[in-house]
Amino acid sequence: MKRRLLAVLLAAAMAMTAAGCGNSSSDDSGKAESGKEDSGTDEKESEGSSDEGTDTGYSDRRVTLVTSGTGEPYTLLADDGTWTGIDAEMWAEIEKRTGWEVEVKQAAFDAMWGELDTARADVVANCTAVKPERVEKYNATIPYYGDAQCVIVNNSSSYKTVQDLKGKVVGCTNGQAAQTIIEDLGAEIGFEVKLYEDSAVGMNDLMLERIDAYANTTTNVNAFSHNNEGADFRFFEENLMANNVAYFLAKTDEGAALRDELNKVLQEMLDDGTIAKITEKWMYADMTQLIQE
Repeated sequence: MKRRLLAVLLAAAMAMTAAGCGNSSSDDSGKAESGKEDSGTDEKESEGSSDEGTDTGYSDRRVTLVTSGTGEPYTLLADDGTWTGIDAEMWAEIEKRTGWEVEVKQAAFDAMWGELDTARADVVANCTAVKPERVEKYNATIPYYGDAQCVIVNNSSSYKTVQDLKGKVVGCTNGQAAQTIIEDLGAEIGFEVKLYEDSAVGMNDLMLERIDAYANTTTNVNAFSHNNEGADFRFFEENLMANNVAYFLAKTDEGAALRDELNKVLQEMLDDGTIAKITEKWMYADMTQLIQE
């Protein structure tokens, strides 16, 4: 009887001890695991914040670009989504330096600005000229290269200035910034202006002496001359107009913040010669030298 009572008491004591240990273990374990999870999350977030500053020096962003994507050397979006041209290489480098996730979408030139206005895009990336009316409505980055509206003639001709073109035929690309200027000069000096839908067709006519001069951009002339062996053009010393090229963003606090970060990386790329190399590749000259102060 005593043995059975002792066995019962021992069994009860062991059960109570086991139950007590189990509760203690469960509580402590729960608290430890919870603490570990919280600590791990905080630590991970903290490390992420630290990485953003340490690795790139730029904020963690997803940036949506809009471009017309209609042609090189500026920007060309192929049917398979491949992006080539100046801005494609610019943004590949920007993405690498900042760590941003960059998405590219396509829209017609006029529609690009609507994408910016409605916040469906963060940046217009289209090798776009800086104009007073654009700067008034949008945030513009610092210029990353410069361009110029110019007049070219065949090197064998005797023409030196626009005054020498009186009674001649001067070509110009329809819709280009040079058009208004050259049409005004034509009315003033007395030369005919012939408009072309394609710059290459116009410069080919000049090369074949079907016209006497051509008004275009320096970049287009350089590209055409490089790709056409028979082209031997001479620039008039005086440009019709010079302009800077920049990226445009919404005139909001968010747009201003992104612009400031873009300015930082663009300046780095200007300082180390990266942009000079990109423009030399696509336009056969260092177009950063044409940036207007």
